[in-house]
Amino acid sequence: MAKSQGRFLFVDNTAVGLAALPPRLDRHRVDVLQQYEIDRLNWAVYDAVILTIHADQIHLMELKDKFESYLACGGTVLFNGHVVQPFLPELTRFQPLPKRGRNDLIVHREADHPAFDGITGELLSFRKGVSGFYGRGMNPPPEGAFVVNSIGADHWPLDWVVEREGGGRIFVHAGNDIWGVLMIGSPGNLPYVQRFFDWLSESSSLKDTIVAV
Repeated sequence: MAKSQGRFLFVDNTAVGLAALPPRLDRHRVDVLQQYEIDRLNWAVYDAVILTIHADQIHLMELKDKFESYLACGGTVLFNGHVVQPFLPELTRFQPLPKRGRNDLIVHREADHPAFDGITGELLSFRKGVSGFYGRGMNPPPEGAFVVNSIGADHWPLDWVVEREGGGRIFVHAGNDIWGVLMIGSPGNLPYVQRFFDWLSESSSLKDTIVAV
């Protein structure tokens, strides 16, 4: 049965104020915490831990065991940005596209996915005719990852999700925060952001047990 409400941990780390937060969403609660305080929380109450393009990845490396414990109990890690420090074994360092002209930055839909219902490659590719806001390269996925969107003539994996055998999943987007790309200057795209977070909540496999992670 689908969850009526999702709860998310939004990890903030910016030099000036809050990062671009997801807009107010129906049914969902987003707890915003500064990155260097998240180690004191029990993550098992959250459907997803949300990392932005501004995350301090050196610090994330220090939390590897906590991420592993959270994923093992069925949690979801949503990573936005360029992998510099692979703090999970599924992550590989970011590779920029060798060519980044307008037509080299076209986003392609590789597979249907409920989080992206109604979101076309064209919507992700251009803003007022300019390309490159959504992504400019890839965080190479591990074997067995499900690729949702790709970029460029060679279809480099841009958005992908991997389900772990032992539980939990990792959703990786190699670019600016997904909700920001959709919403900045385009408030009419709110239903797409809502649908993305609905999917995160409704498909969560987080065990209904109290686990110290």
